Amino acid sequence: MDKEQIIEKLRESLHRDYGDFGRTNYIIERLEKDLTLPKSDLKYIERMLEMCKPVLIQEPEQVPEFVLTEDLIKCNYCGAVINLDEKSVRKNNLWFHEQCFLKIPRIEQKISKKTQVLPKIEKQTIIVKERKTTNPQMVFSGGLLAGLIGTTYLAAGEEIATIVGLSGVAMFFAVYKSQIFSKKKYDTSIVKTGIPGFDSVLSSGLKKNSSVVVSGPPGSGKTIFGLQFIYSGAKEFDESGIYISLSQSIEEIKHDCKSFGWDIEKQIEKEKIMMIDLRPFKIKDEVIGKDESLYRSEQIPFEHLTKFILNSIKKINAKRIVIDSISILGMQYPDKFYMRQGLQGMIQALENFNVTSLLISEVSESEDSPLEWFVTSGIIHLDNQIIDNQMKRTIKIIKLRGIDHSKKVHPIELGDEGLCVYEG
Repeated sequence: MDKEQIIEKLRESLHRDYGDFGRTNYIIERLEKDLTLPKSDLKYIERMLEMCKPVLIQEPEQVPEFVLTEDLIKCNYCGAVINLDEKSVRKNNLWFHEQCFLKIPRIEQKISKKTQVLPKIEKQTIIVKERKTTNPQMVFSGGLLAGLIGTTYLAAGEEIATIVGLSGVAMFFAVYKSQIFSKKKYDTSIVKTGIPGFDSVLSSGLKKNSSVVVSGPPGSGKTIFGLQFIYSGAKEFDESGIYISLSQSIEEIKHDCKSFGWDIEKQIEKEKIMMIDLRPFKIKDEVIGKDESLYRSEQIPFEHLTKFILNSIKKINAKRIVIDSISILGMQYPDKFYMRQGLQGMIQALENFNVTSLLISEVSESEDSPLEWFVTSGIIHLDNQIIDNQMKRTIKIIKLRGIDHSKKVHPIELGDEGLCVYEG
């Protein structure tokens, strides 16, 4: 199949609403300009060509239903489920109704104290000395070095003793350098993203328990950024994560992960990653309808979404969450006040549950600032820019409260293993 046929099939996939709209247009533009494509984009093209093959009967997409009131966490005291509107207590990763937790008997250990009358001591001063821990081997080596210098001074004179002393001190410092200078402690208030080059742009990482918007136009790499954040957290930092899709099917997202060599299925089996399809509109029997399992005809869907997320956090003790994309929820609100109210409530609930969340947002920098920019603690903007007559992906940190970060626009590359951020 030649280049023109591939472009025609990719445009057909857009017409059929297959794949990612922005990524497909990005690939078409590179093909038209005879530019090289990474391995991940070639695999994406193969998948789109496979999906566009003619079939006699096309089965409707089967999407699992998520009913909010089922499969809830059970109380470890009474065995009954903890409803979403009930107060709960977590202790040692076990969950209880608040009232059940108060019923758990406490064992109080009483320590008997005997009073002993000491003889009266007159005019005695008690000196308390602070005990210092010292490495015995380091003390022995230091004493041995001092003895060697003294012996050399008596046997060979001052000049030879000075040479021996300087050489010995240098060797002593080289061997015990790590013990002389205390190591810098790991900052537990920082969350590493695991995206190559990005943490160094931040000089550390994201602030723990914060909510950050990842915004940008279609095809700028927002979804891959969120997936890499979740996958790296589970694989490299032992932090469980939840990926909630409001726009793409989970199977399609898993295919994207495989194209980068990420074994996301293994992390799902280990219950380190949970992927949830919560698209508000799903195709059933060739009719597009609203998914009542999520919204239940409520005017404000944020309440259902928030409760569902919090219950999912309990299941795998999640520390990271990605919602892709928050713009889908914004479409449900004709009134911006209700949108901002619901979003603020959800973000506050996530931060209170000790998770670091990324909220994907479809927006270009030329548009008016969306509401989510004002209610979150950080904004990371990805973009497509024309540089030297070629479209390049870039990233810029607009704000991150409490975190030092670069103010520059940095180039990013979507390679065979995912996103990589460069200094510029």
